[in-house]
Amino acid sequence: MKAKKQILQAKRDTLISRISKLNPWIPGTVVTINRICGKENCACHMDGPKHPAMYVTWKESGKTISLYVPKGLEAEVSKWALNYKKLKEMIREISNIQKDIVRLREKR
Repeated sequence: MKAKKQILQAKRDTLISRISKLNPWIPGTVVTINRICGKENCACHMDGPKHPAMYVTWKESGKTISLYVPKGLEAEVSKWALNYKKLKEMIREISNIQKDIVRLREKR
């Protein structure tokens, strides 16, 4: 029983140390949409092809919020969003380990 607890704690500690190296992050989903630009004489205003634009979206109080991602930050923000997904998964794993540790104590 004690060995099982030590194994779980070691796994938890490893995940916690991985979290500290996983930064920065941003919550939300990265989406790319096609939109009309701000230049009035551009072809996109005359039924021409629209321009791709990246946004990060998330929910607040049941409403979808979108944050425009400037062109130079697209790759970086995509990585941040991926880091957030990894962070959530690690937190879920740590929480499950903590539940298993509590269950070990119940069996005593």
